[in-house]
Amino acid sequence: MKVENLNEIPSCRVILVGAMGVGKSTVGKLLSETLSWKYIDNDYELSKIASMSMKQLAQLDVPTLHTLESDYLNDILTRPTPLIAGAAASIADNLDLIDALENEFTVYLYSPLENLMKNAGTTGVGRQGLIENPSEVIRERFERRDPRYRRIASLIIDISVGPEIAVKLIVEKLKA
Repeated sequence: MKVENLNEIPSCRVILVGAMGVGKSTVGKLLSETLSWKYIDNDYELSKIASMSMKQLAQLDVPTLHTLESDYLNDILTRPTPLIAGAAASIADNLDLIDALENEFTVYLYSPLENLMKNAGTTGVGRQGLIENPSEVIRERFERRDPRYRRIASLIIDISVGPEIAVKLIVEKLKA
């Protein structure tokens, strides 16, 4: 689905937030194709910024990774519009970033806790903290982060609708 008249949509930053594995990259790429806007992928950009492979990023300790993720998003928030960017789930733990995202077009890709527990996995960037007690960690993160995502969201989408419908809903909201 291509948008016929891009002039109907104001130039902005669309920031996709949500738990790891929820589909931020998938939705971001589809939205980028639909709007012909640049998409910036969190993991790929972190790899470039840190001069590390994805495998090396996945081996960092959690505090170091979260610092890199916060630095990445701070940088994204200074880049010219229009753009679409995925944000690491951990940004919800940085209250300064949460406050900054209230001024952006932020889309919370929501997934019920049960689905997150089924889909998270324990390997890859950001999953370092899930090796021991993954269900407990995912539950704690969800309960802490969900209210913060909701507070900053310009739009909340239950990702069970699928990525194509999510993109359609985002475009409709941008046009409104």
